[in-house]
Amino acid sequence: MAGVARQHPAVANLIGEMRFAGKEVTLLAIDWDVDADGSDDAMIAIINSVQKYGNILMAGAVYDTGTKMDVMMEGDLSGSDYKSADGTVTGTVGAALVEDLINLGTVDGVDFTSGTVAVTVKTTLKWA
Repeated sequence: MAGVARQHPAVANLIGEMRFAGKEVTLLAIDWDVDADGSDDAMIAIINSVQKYGNILMAGAVYDTGTKMDVMMEGDLSGSDYKSADGTVTGTVGAALVEDLINLGTVDGVDFTSGTVAVTVKTTLKWA
């Protein structure tokens, strides 16, 4: 059986950011501000909205009473040319996604227009 060749740096070198995936990623902290984790339909709507902007590589558990989730997206999603699904917002991926989540309206009793939706592009894996 062939051995596994490891390409990771020594732990002492892990002071700066290391990307073991070998590709650019974007970390998003998503806050839809209403409790949605009790509804499969609402959570599917959120995930579908996020996936419009790229592949989700990882998604954390929903937290803070069902109102937030952190995701790692494939690719560099910097820039300001992203358009919301309805075409009314052109800007950062965060701005476009905020509009998309608000425009979900009410899904399975979850009213996405009743809170303050926010999307933050994170620069590190330090979420706390």
